[in-house]
Amino acid sequence: MPTPRPPANVARYLLTVLVVIAAVIGARFLVTWAAELFLHPIPILGGWLKSLEIIEFSVIVLFAFLGFGLGSATRHLSAKTPLGIKAIALLVALPLVFFSSYWLRHQLWLGQLTAQSTLTRQQITALANQALSREGGSQGFWGYYTTTTRMPILPASVEELERMAEDQKWFRSELTRFSGIEPGVFSMVFDGAGVGIRLFYMVLAGLTGVIYFFKGLAEAETARLRRVALGGGVKGKV
Repeated sequence: MPTPRPPANVARYLLTVLVVIAAVIGARFLVTWAAELFLHPIPILGGWLKSLEIIEFSVIVLFAFLGFGLGSATRHLSAKTPLGIKAIALLVALPLVFFSSYWLRHQLWLGQLTAQSTLTRQQITALANQALSREGGSQGFWGYYTTTTRMPILPASVEELERMAEDQKWFRSELTRFSGIEPGVFSMVFDGAGVGIRLFYMVLAGLTGVIYFFKGLAEAETARLRRVALGGGVKGKV
């Protein structure tokens, strides 16, 4: 009589997925925090590196680990589990991990504004939301994200925050005065460059995660076949 196939250990799979995602987000937080604290405040160089988001190159290895870890975790699932089901965790984790660093930057920025003012965190958040809404049309995290595609370096004090829009207009008018090019051209260039940089890193992170996810699937299948072979060898001896 054939031995019944044991059920897939879904609980162990879910636990592994949570641990992998938490570890990657924790590492991404650490890299982002270190960059914001030690690298980006460097005069001239720090601003240039922040505008190009060079630090994003250093975390590509995290997306490789994420993809491989989630792929390898499927060893706890049944061999008949469809690829689409196996890929759900990756599809959820990729945007979560990617945007987590910008969420932390937003919180650090609000903390910096609060530290430079006598206002409460709630009052600072309200003022920041007003400024972000005027500049980017949105508030909160998404307002911060869209605004920083055009303005990588945001005001560091309440006074600078209140005149953020005026400073941007003055800066672009000065560029127009020296170059003779219409201000709208500079706006399109700045907006396009910021969006292009974000899309580049987003695509790079996604491709890295997907490639290593399939490597993890292959490793999981190899481990599964090894267990089957070892199980067959034990039965043969008996």
